[in-house]
Amino acid sequence: MSITVYNPSNGPSLTEKKMAKRLQSFEDSIIGLIDNGKKNSDVVVQHVAQKLREKYHIKGIIYHKKSSFSHGLTKDEAKMLAEKCDFIITGVGD
Repeated sequence: MSITVYNPSNGPSLTEKKMAKRLQSFEDSIIGLIDNGKKNSDVVVQHVAQKLREKYHIKGIIYHKKSSFSHGLTKDEAKMLAEKCDFIITGVGD
């Protein structure tokens, strides 16, 4: 009897990643909020949006729900959000 073991990793990244430039202010900015699909993620990101609206003059908010919490954004989704948003908030976990 034999056992097959699969390696689920993609291996090391061959591209260098850089941090995005920080905004000087949230005033008149467009926020991207990503609901990752986990329980109450939508509630959390909407609460964050409300608090930011109370404190800053926010021009707009773009809500985006991932198709699955276990997968990242597609390249097209990431590109769309990067083009439309001044900053993005994500990361709701268990």
